Amino acid sequence: MKKLLFFLLIIFFVIVAYLGGVILFATLFDYRPDKIEEIRVEKNVNNYLDKDVITIFNWNIGYAGLGKEMDFFLDGGKNAVVPKNLVKRYINGVVNVLKKYNSDIYLLQEIDVNSRRTNYINELSYLKSIGKYNIAFAYNYKVLYVPVPFLNPMGKVSAGLATFSKYEIDKALRISLPGEYSWPTKIFQLDRCVLLTRLNRGKKDLVILNIHPSAYDTGVLREKQLRFIMKVASDEYKKGNYVIIGGDWNSEFFEDNKFTFTEKKPFSYIKLPDFFNLDGWSWGVAKNAPTNRSVSFPYKEGENFVTVIDGFYVSPNVEILEVKNLDLNFEYSDHNPVILKVRLK
Repeated sequence: MKKLLFFLLIIFFVIVAYLGGVILFATLFDYRPDKIEEIRVEKNVNNYLDKDVITIFNWNIGYAGLGKEMDFFLDGGKNAVVPKNLVKRYINGVVNVLKKYNSDIYLLQEIDVNSRRTNYINELSYLKSIGKYNIAFAYNYKVLYVPVPFLNPMGKVSAGLATFSKYEIDKALRISLPGEYSWPTKIFQLDRCVLLTRLNRGKKDLVILNIHPSAYDTGVLREKQLRFIMKVASDEYKKGNYVIIGGDWNSEFFEDNKFTFTEKKPFSYIKLPDFFNLDGWSWGVAKNAPTNRSVSFPYKEGENFVTVIDGFYVSPNVEILEVKNLDLNFEYSDHNPVILKVRLK
């Protein structure tokens, strides 16, 4: 009996020492970006934005790890680390879709560049093969070691969001979003941000906000971050600029969800707050297909909870000509893309 108790005590102290060491290590090396950082733009083309009608393609690619075969442990699934063959199939599938829908601008979220969960594959290098684009990339998840799930942890995560443009990007900024989880949870969480890109058009700029606010919170963080995004966008419009917000909003756009599913709606889904309503602005969101699925289990059409949380919001001097969701049946990501066609008035 004494030997058993001694053995259990040793296990207990090993676990405590392990967790304590991980938290200390993560705290010391926590990624702490400035509130506003200028992002270096990779320049591959010198085209000036001299046309009024442009097409913007938005897609959260799910770090090429959440295609139809995968689930995710935080949603009630089992997996955190994705088999290498699936990562390669998903990222090649993403690239092929992007090439097929040749667009002026791409807004992409959840791009792994050096993460254990995706076998350290640099997905940004794959994405660059879609053609000649100017590229701005901003980190929003940079943790040296994520210790969960315990038996097969995520480990190192380096990921972010990117804006690809056929036209010159005059400036790109990483703007930190307000709000964070309490310590020590926050040191293992994403550092949410807006990737703002500015394309000069003479007297006016086209300002694009690539966004990916918080998930898994009660809604308090999301509300604070959405208010911040709204102010940044409003201030740019008041300067006379064209403004387009696009991305994964992590909030449902429609209460009348008429898609087919049998799964109970997961707790993490919340409705977009009613306050997000700027005078004269327009929503570029569609109902023709869902843009997001639950990843509590691998995708089964008609079973997983599905909804629309991806889309655009544009200033009054931007006319929406067309918006549609591409129904890819969640083959390569837990999100489906959204394509927006607009006219700059």
